Amino acid sequence: MKVKKIGGVLLFFLILTISTGKIYASDATFSFYPSSGVVRDVNDGFTVDILINSGENEVSKARAVIKFDPKIVKLSKAYRNNNLFEQWVENEISTDNVKGIVMLTSATTSIETIPYYVTEGDPDVFARLEFDIVTTDYTKPVILDFNYTGEDEELMSVILSTNDGNILNSRPLSATFTLGEGVDIPDTAIDMNIIGVVMGILLILAGGFIRSSRVDPFRRKRGTVVLFD
Repeated sequence: MKVKKIGGVLLFFLILTISTGKIYASDATFSFYPSSGVVRDVNDGFTVDILINSGENEVSKARAVIKFDPKIVKLSKAYRNNNLFEQWVENEISTDNVKGIVMLTSATTSIETIPYYVTEGDPDVFARLEFDIVTTDYTKPVILDFNYTGEDEELMSVILSTNDGNILNSRPLSATFTLGEGVDIPDTAIDMNIIGVVMGILLILAGGFIRSSRVDPFRRKRGTVVLFD
């Protein structure tokens, strides 16, 4: 009788371990880097990276849709990492400084060009956004949010695997920045000295759809960059 009980307990923990491993493997994420900090010089604005983690899944498409308050900030530049996916989906890339939204979508349809995206080690930089401060009320925080419903819908953030559909299973965390003097200086994920002058401005802020480009300013390894001068 005791042997059966012990066997049952071992079987339970084995099933639990397998289930936990499966959940971990499917945990794809978007995130901001940095996710908080102080904009010490409001005249210079600030920079934030969108990071992607496939959670060990093969990803065929990723769409990041970011919402911001256009009365506080405006998007001045957006850079895209061309290393991760085959192409940027032109009709799912847009920016609007009136409504305060930016949408970036990348996909791989043919693995003959580039394999499906899988994160290797640390999360990769999906895109980099540069913002200018437009408010004079420095008591208001800057909040960046991901649009998210869990469904593959227009203007909603998703990460699609080759087998399981949307594997972005929860809303990504927002980023919050304070305006004015401060002691904390967040860092972005890639050293600007590495990127240098070859970085191309890949989104022109016209509020409409943007054409794709193959300019490749990013590397898959992460570095450190001072966010605010």
